Amino acid sequence: MRQIAAPVQRLPQEYVHLHKQEAVLLTNWSILGSGRYAVSAHWPRGGLFGDSVQLLLAQTIRQSCLLIGHAELSVPLSHQTLMEWMDFSVSSDFYDPKNKPDNLFILLTFRPNNPRSLRVELSILSEGRLVAESLLDFSWIAPGAYRRLRGAHAEVPWGEAVVPPAVPAHTVGRADEHEVLLAPTAAPHRWELRTDVSNTALYDHRVDHVPGLVLIEAAYQAAHAVTGPGRGPVRVMSTFDSYVEFDAPCLIDAVVVPATDEDTARVEVTGVQNGERTFSVTMDCPQ
Repeated sequence: MRQIAAPVQRLPQEYVHLHKQEAVLLTNWSILGSGRYAVSAHWPRGGLFGDSVQLLLAQTIRQSCLLIGHAELSVPLSHQTLMEWMDFSVSSDFYDPKNKPDNLFILLTFRPNNPRSLRVELSILSEGRLVAESLLDFSWIAPGAYRRLRGAHAEVPWGEAVVPPAVPAHTVGRADEHEVLLAPTAAPHRWELRTDVSNTALYDHRVDHVPGLVLIEAAYQAAHAVTGPGRGPVRVMSTFDSYVEFDAPCLIDAVVVPATDEDTARVEVTGVQNGERTFSVTMDCPQ
């Protein structure tokens, strides 16, 4: 294995599109050859992401892909990256606080889909034990093309929207109202997405649309609301159809559907904005 970066306490934030140093979870990377790379990560106790395995895991996957994309695969830092879909699975006992690691080892394999898109296979190990796997596609787009794509949404007011009241935090598996992403509606198992940009664990810096990790976290909370207390999902399958904007309500529906395993509850979560589906997340949750 050829080491290409000496161990550091934290990597430069620009590699992972973050402004806050405390949000950077990765510490080092190495080339393994044939499109394969190794990344190390440190999960702090407490801190910005608290003890949320869901947030820490999703951030670790996101940051690992961005790091290798920029540092090794010539993805320009000036370009916008787009997550098209992401699936991942995690061992159920990994949610046990006693098993929460300090350090992780991530193995990644990158394959080009086209000159501006990559398929990534990712495995996460804790003390040599495989605890999570992920498969995803991400692409990138030049600044001028991105501005044309976004049109009037390229510049949006920041922090000016009225955030609707939250559902009780315990009903979505959170300890504090500040963490809640769902507001009640008149329909059962339907909520309005709360885009509270003061939540720095989800909104590290100003952006022109709701980040994908916010949508996955909202889906976690919706799944908890319909299945009740229990372990976190062991499989998550996410598809992002279009951007979720800040200037219109995004409604989130959750429904329990038949699962292949009788010990598992499968929850389908869908986001709709302006009458069009914007994302969907399917979660398998142990009962």
